[in-house]
Parts: sequence; structure tokens; C-alpha cells
Amino acid sequence: MRIGELEQALQHDPNTSYWLKEQFKVTKERDPVDALNDAEALVSALKSRIKLLAEEQN
Repeated sequence: MRIGELEQALQHDPNTSYWLKEQFKVTKERDPVDALNDAEALVSALKSRIKLLAEEQN
């Protein structure tokens, strides 16, 4: 798959969230390395949130 094909496929997939589709548009204006660093930080923070929630339920 060429660069951009996955992005295009996700943008045309009706199951892709509006939020994610919007982020593809927003990040085109950004340095891709900076956008990736932010996305990875978001993933880490959300994983931490999920872990805390799971611990609270136990």
C-alpha cells in the first residue's frame, strides 16, 4: 500500500469516526513527526486512563 492509500481508505470508510477523519485534515498542515509524537502521547495517556479505570473496577 502506497503512502496515503491507508489514509484515503480510512477517510472513505463509513465506520471511521468523524474525529479521526478530521484529524487527517488537520495534520496535513503540521509537521508529520510532530503530529506523530502528539498522537503517540495521546495513545499513552488514553492507555493509562483505561488502566486506571480497570483498576478502579477491581
